[in-house]
Amino acid sequence: MGEVDSQFWPGQAVFGAFPKNPEKEQAILRISLGTVVLLAYVAATCVYHSKSVYATLATVVFYVMFGAMTYVTATLVPARSHLRLAVTTLIDQATVTTALAVGGQAALPLLWVVFWFLVGAGCRYGRRMLGLSCAVALAGLVGLMHWQPWWRTNIPAGLGVTFSVAATSLYLAVLVYRLEKQGATDPLTGLSNRIRLEQAIARTRVARGAAAGQTALFLIDLDGFKEVNDSHGHAVGDELLRSFATALVSRMRRGDMPARLGGDEFVVLAHHVNGREGARKIADGIHAILSGVRTVGGHPVAVSASIGVCMLAEGAEGVGLDARTLIRAADSAMYRAKSLGAGRTAFADATEMQPVAT
Repeated sequence: MGEVDSQFWPGQAVFGAFPKNPEKEQAILRISLGTVVLLAYVAATCVYHSKSVYATLATVVFYVMFGAMTYVTATLVPARSHLRLAVTTLIDQATVTTALAVGGQAALPLLWVVFWFLVGAGCRYGRRMLGLSCAVALAGLVGLMHWQPWWRTNIPAGLGVTFSVAATSLYLAVLVYRLEKQGATDPLTGLSNRIRLEQAIARTRVARGAAAGQTALFLIDLDGFKEVNDSHGHAVGDELLRSFATALVSRMRRGDMPARLGGDEFVVLAHHVNGREGARKIADGIHAILSGVRTVGGHPVAVSASIGVCMLAEGAEGVGLDARTLIRAADSAMYRAKSLGAGRTAFADATEMQPVAT
């Protein structure tokens, strides 16, 4: 895959130096930590005049140069690329394997780098890159135990490292999955939050064509929610939000995504929508949820919804289907619906789907 929208990118900077460009942060770590290792092996060559130490040193020099190259690339071409990420992840682990192959026992102090790369790939880019990093590391270790003299004579040690890499990767995969799920879930309702919604919109953008053309985004604002909070307290208001979220999930079709933006604003990203008529049926179903709500926690309530609908097929020609544009268009339509009275639905027009220059 080539370059993709930034909202579709799972990468996060770990140390916060470049929060919007984790590739650049990773490149700096390659250079800085690689330089530390380089100096250590330069010192080692002054003590141990062996081919294995020199070979390991040469591999480290290559890696520092590789780090510098990735920094320049991330600076000149900051747009993110899954292909570039996969290649750099592969080279990271392959370089360690090469050092262990040419250096043998002299390169054993570099074993920690294998685990460092696993942690970096998982924490920055998620389970896919963690899986790739793990696969390359395991393949490298198996190769070392077959062809490298030191590793061939120390099979138990090789198996120990191999099982350690596999166990560490499994643990990291579970941890990253939980963190990703937590980071993309609204804690009050359990629905998807804005992060996961934007990722879903980005996937729709990548799909384009008929799939994007049959997609609609519904922005739902609960009329009367403020009165519930003011009259009965936030606990009752929270219970109302949870109840609505549960009912919304039960009414959604397979493949549709309900999400909560915050407060009393919800979003539904619906696919395979048959034009405005199909979208209106979905909106009527959402209105029906609230029409049946009479009490919450034993307290009488009167709530409805104002719904703004953005049909992706009706966007202006050439307009990118980015999340900010779609949510803003649906929000504008929602306020028009609210101006018509409670419990109304309005559709965004093409002018509201024009992106705002930044």
